[in-house]
Amino acid sequence: MTLTKKLLAASAMSLCLIGAAPPEPVFNAPADVAAIKAVEDFLATELDIDKVITAYADDAVVLDIYAPGVFKGRKAIYDGFGPQLARIKALNSKTPEMTIATNGNFGCAAMQIAFETTLKDGTQFKMNLRQLDALKKIDGKWKVVQQHISLPLDPKTLNAVLDAPIQPRAITWSEKPLADPSVTQEKGNAEIRAFMDVGGASQGLDMLMGYYGPTDDLLVYDSLHPKALIGMKEVRDYYASIMGSYKGIKLSMPNFTVDNDGSFGVQIDTQDLTLTMNDGSTRNISLRQSDCMRRLNGKWYSFFEMISYPVDMKTNKGIMEGPGATR
Repeated sequence: MTLTKKLLAASAMSLCLIGAAPPEPVFNAPADVAAIKAVEDFLATELDIDKVITAYADDAVVLDIYAPGVFKGRKAIYDGFGPQLARIKALNSKTPEMTIATNGNFGCAAMQIAFETTLKDGTQFKMNLRQLDALKKIDGKWKVVQQHISLPLDPKTLNAVLDAPIQPRAITWSEKPLADPSVTQEKGNAEIRAFMDVGGASQGLDMLMGYYGPTDDLLVYDSLHPKALIGMKEVRDYYASIMGSYKGIKLSMPNFTVDNDGSFGVQIDTQDLTLTMNDGSTRNISLRQSDCMRRLNGKWYSFFEMISYPVDMKTNKGIMEGPGATR
């Protein structure tokens, strides 16, 4: 082949590559699922903060169990988790429930983890916590970009429940859980922000439910419910009474972080809510929320979600009243 023909062939190949559509996302490719699970297993067992911190992206955001517990960036995460890990002599963990969703660019792991911990002062305790992690493949490696850790609260006492029973169940995924990327990252971020501004201030059950799903492959951890809610019916049945208890709502988000690839989105935030109750009284509530989202038919939906309240370490009570409890 002459030099001219080689150049023409190379140019034709380049044009084909430029014009080619991006590859269709592969949902839960075994290699990606295994890699994400390996990250989660590592984080559930490693006690050396210098090793633990390598699993996080530089700009990762973490919402920890105990107030204030909002860590932004690796230094804050290191400073927040370092003293906790330094107190531990021995740690055993089991993860009876872990549900992973990934398209190869982003991934989420929703899980309940049972810990048996021995501190260096001899104290022993057990704790069953919930965790929703959002991960992103960065330079070929999966890194945690958002992490939300919580304990359920007793609805009557608002005490954090350390030994809530874990009742593992599996999600049956729909035929096509994720679609191809359909917007730019910039537009996707703006859409998700609008999703949160409007959806977070939902009035009425039907409006709220329009932000979940749209199929039954859906999982929600709510702070005042002892187990995972799976499927549209369980979510609807649980939130029916809550959504009927107020007639007005105002929302602000002191913290909000979002990322997406046009198909798979992740967001984590803290919220100050002002509710006008049905009797005319006003109540201020602060909470934390994180979502793993998918864009289907031009609209974003949440399919993994965690809602929680920070816990006061001294009293073991959830901090619900705001504003400002989640800054």
